[in-house]
Amino acid sequence: MDIGRTEGVGGPGRIDGPQRISKPDPAASASPSPADRVEISPQAKLVSEALSLPSVRTERVEEIRRLIQSGLYETDARLEGALQKFLEENRDLLG
Repeated sequence: MDIGRTEGVGGPGRIDGPQRISKPDPAASASPSPADRVEISPQAKLVSEALSLPSVRTERVEEIRRLIQSGLYETDARLEGALQKFLEENRDLLG
């Protein structure tokens, strides 16, 4: 064991014992400090609102389900069927 070197990482340290730490003065810390402020951008507000929306709007799903069942909602399958029927009935127009 080599104790000849005393510089260590921070150099030689003090050897005069522990230092006394005074308690903070409550009168000094009671002075009012300026309040922190946060400003949220319009984009951040929009993202926050979007994230707070429910993942499924059940009332809208039910409304569309009722329209499909009543035949009033145009689905892709119904539009495709109507287009095929139109093309078959009007071949003479297409040449």
